[in-house]
Amino acid sequence: MNHSDRIVALTRNKIKVIDPVEALIIRSWERCLDSYRLDPEAKRHEPIVIERQTLTDHQDQVTELLGDFVQEEMSLLYQRIASSGHSVILTDRNGIILNYVGDPALSQQFAQAGLRPGAVWSEKEEGTNGIGTCLHEKQAVTICREEHFRAQHTQLTCSASPIFDSQGELLAILDVSTLNSRDSKQIHQHTAALVRMSAKLIENLGFLRQWRHQWIVRFHSRAEYVGHVGEGLIVVNENGQILASNQNALTQLDLNRRDALLQRRLTDVFNTPLSALMAWAGRQANHVCLLQELAQGRSYYALLRTPQFPTATAILCRQPAHVSTTTLCNEAMTAVNETYTCINLANLAGRDPRMAANMRYAQKVMNKGIAILLQGETGTGKEALAKSIHEASQRANKPFVALNCAAIPESLIESELFGYKHGAFTGARREGMRGKILQSHEGTLFLDEIGDMPLALQTRLLRVLEEREVLPLGCEQAIPVKLNIISATHHQLGDLIASGKFREDLYYRLNGITLSLPPLRKRTDLDHLIRCVLAMENGDGQAVHISSDAFELLLRYDWPGNIRQLRNVLRTALALCTQQTIMVEDLPTEITGVSAFDSCQWIYGSAKGELPLTGVQVAVDAPAMESVDSVNGDNVLKSAERNVMLQELERHRWNITNTAASLKMSRNTLYRKMKKHGIALPSTH
Repeated sequence: MNHSDRIVALTRNKIKVIDPVEALIIRSWERCLDSYRLDPEAKRHEPIVIERQTLTDHQDQVTELLGDFVQEEMSLLYQRIASSGHSVILTDRNGIILNYVGDPALSQQFAQAGLRPGAVWSEKEEGTNGIGTCLHEKQAVTICREEHFRAQHTQLTCSASPIFDSQGELLAILDVSTLNSRDSKQIHQHTAALVRMSAKLIENLGFLRQWRHQWIVRFHSRAEYVGHVGEGLIVVNENGQILASNQNALTQLDLNRRDALLQRRLTDVFNTPLSALMAWAGRQANHVCLLQELAQGRSYYALLRTPQFPTATAILCRQPAHVSTTTLCNEAMTAVNETYTCINLANLAGRDPRMAANMRYAQKVMNKGIAILLQGETGTGKEALAKSIHEASQRANKPFVALNCAAIPESLIESELFGYKHGAFTGARREGMRGKILQSHEGTLFLDEIGDMPLALQTRLLRVLEEREVLPLGCEQAIPVKLNIISATHHQLGDLIASGKFREDLYYRLNGITLSLPPLRKRTDLDHLIRCVLAMENGDGQAVHISSDAFELLLRYDWPGNIRQLRNVLRTALALCTQQTIMVEDLPTEITGVSAFDSCQWIYGSAKGELPLTGVQVAVDAPAMESVDSVNGDNVLKSAERNVMLQELERHRWNITNTAASLKMSRNTLYRKMKKHGIALPSTH
């Protein structure tokens, strides 16, 4: 019986099938015959191979989710089985081979068999095979020799295992294949087990990478398995709400559906709140703690992994009248302090929809070789965003090199950017200098204030971008360079082009996509940013508070210096404040509009008069003026605040809506302040 006859006999129930593995093969053969209309004995054909650029795009998509450690794990797996003539293969969810690790001496044979990058091994194209059948069944499979549908593939034995993302969607396939092996399928089960273990490890590492900015509970029923491939992983936000879990977590908890955990709180599953785990992590980060599952009372051992770059909301308690940084653990606070200049993209987005859109666009293009132009006022965080894009990209372990085109004299900017060889000019270093372009090779070159670059250098930069090579001063041979550019400006480059100060062709080279950063005064999440920056500037880990009055002043200020000014203001206020509370008197006069002894001005005034009170004049009684030196400045300001509120309430006949509008505050804030100052609405009886 030839190969084709055997397949037909088995699929038409002429041979009884008992083994469930064989049943899986039969299902696949039936699909090949009935759904795909494939012929087992069809003349040999070359597998479909996608174009190189398309392959690169598919590789980038998987690497973005799983990280570079996939290649390392593939190499380690190959080392375990290298002596047996296997190859290790990674495909995407379409069955396209993305990466291949194997014996160079056998690479030609594997390529002739169709196992090479870019080849499509879906079941629809190649019939029953390890990769394609694993894709369809979404479970680990081993397809041994004649179990392949196409006769031309019967020299192969393939063991494949699926890799899922954090939502349970199929992401990739890890496969080990060998040629002309006469070993039984039973012997290949050892290799299949290694493949399953490596696939699960890659899946877990991808999960940890995807959720690296959140709190992750790592747990297992046995303490020695926490931190290993079989551990359960549950992602929670700062409120203890479950955001995601891996399949191991569901298995450990005897749950069938992933959504059985989603949107529940950690305390709905275990007897321990997130705050207790945080405290434990702060004291004994490398020691497991004991959790008890609530549904059936089972015990688990757990570790809490802290965020790599904790979001501000994971550090700050949200209280509109009393802002406080909460000490979670020393390690988390240190991480925030040390990584301010490379905040992750989620932090930079905050809660402002325009910034959130910027982050989405940045994530889509940052690994595509597309130039990014950042547009925004001085101090809006353009360099911080550029660094964050670099840190989130596949180039994170490569150099990030910044050059401010406005800060360097025109006579020096050329050598700084392009470099020079020794003796290129008088005063040159003896050993020469690699310019910023070469220093950023394979990394990111950030050109700040690109609008201030001299025209002559714009021409040279354009040539570098077009030819992908740089010619240092004094050199005769150009040097190839892999260049990824992010540029930034506070100018309107269109106006500079119209006036002849900026090259239009360079503009189109730099403007693959423009991300416009809104000024601080136009951001909808200013309260969130204040909390975030306060936590970052407060490096000692102690809880710090902002009085409600001081916080509202910060919210009302115009912030012409944007985030840079906000950082400086909060840094100074932290240094001046007493008892870990920032008061109005700790803020600069350009924000308060008052000094500690200038009690005649309304607390919400400012030096620029941004918040006029419709002509209301505030005066303090003479006795209070005479005793101002002996009266606490804060009490004087509170008295002034109370007087203005009373005048506005009376002017608007105690209409809360109109009074709140005139004072530029919400109704809730007005009610709260009235309660604080003992102001009650007049009786209507």
